[in-house]
Amino acid sequence: MGKIGDWFAHVLGLVLLAIATPAMAQFPGTAPITIVMPYPPGGLGDYFVRLVAPKLAESLGTTVLVDNRPGANGGIGTAAVARAKPDGHTIIFVPASTITTNQWLMKDIGYDPLKDLTPLALVLAVPNVLVVNPSVPATTLPELLELARKKPGSVNYASVGMGSSTHLQAEMLKRAANIDIVHVAYKGAGPALQDLLAGQVQMMFDNMPNALPLIQAGKLRALAVTSAKASPALPDVPPVGKFVPGFEEMPWFAFLGPAGMPSDIVSKLNEHLIRAVKSPDIVKALEARGGEITTSTPGQLADLMKVESDKMGRLIKDAGISPQ
Repeated sequence: MGKIGDWFAHVLGLVLLAIATPAMAQFPGTAPITIVMPYPPGGLGDYFVRLVAPKLAESLGTTVLVDNRPGANGGIGTAAVARAKPDGHTIIFVPASTITTNQWLMKDIGYDPLKDLTPLALVLAVPNVLVVNPSVPATTLPELLELARKKPGSVNYASVGMGSSTHLQAEMLKRAANIDIVHVAYKGAGPALQDLLAGQVQMMFDNMPNALPLIQAGKLRALAVTSAKASPALPDVPPVGKFVPGFEEMPWFAFLGPAGMPSDIVSKLNEHLIRAVKSPDIVKALEARGGEITTSTPGQLADLMKVESDKMGRLIKDAGISPQ
């Protein structure tokens, strides 16, 4: 199963699998399927979903489009999907934070993740990697922490939006290591990385598959990963937990649709989405960037969403972060 698969099994615990699957129906209608990507181009989610879309189209025998609707840490696009007709022709691909964290950080996000969306399939889990601009005079995480302590407020960190893993992991590090670093929020990984590369911000937690090519090209310096152990893609980069005990976080991504989708359509989409993401070339592309395809039933994803939502609610409350 692999380290990330073991992590997924641990998070879910003992989840009973369905004994029988409803009879599959032909996918209804001739309209294209639109996958909403609630972030701008340039991030891991956009990269991944554009790999999956043609595979899904081939598997279902229909047209599959990708529609970028960025803003509010994925909240704008997610709210639009929550209001869409639940016929399976409009679905969304999101990171965990969009459906487990937004509700704790925003007063009116326009949707209830646990009530207004239909879980379809978990498909991807990846560690984040802490990267800095090469101009930063720190080659290890302890050196970065020392720099932040000597010059409080001098280190800015980028995130893809309030409540994202890239935001909350930096806040976790800030509190656990007792450092003063400044948050600069962007509308997606693309613009955040652009400013990080330009030296406008100094550090960022980013998804491993997204940051790895820049690390390998020497454009960013990797200091630590958020997984419990070093990633095979970056074997010499230690986990954050080596220096900050107890720090371990593994972001995941999933497909969802509007609430009220018929069970046969949910089952069919789950089947074909998993078939698409397990295509050998997609698996190879993600593994080469430090990610791993990790799939689930709709029921397992629903359980994971509930567990993670409760966890993030406690984290945000303990951190004293107020809804905006």
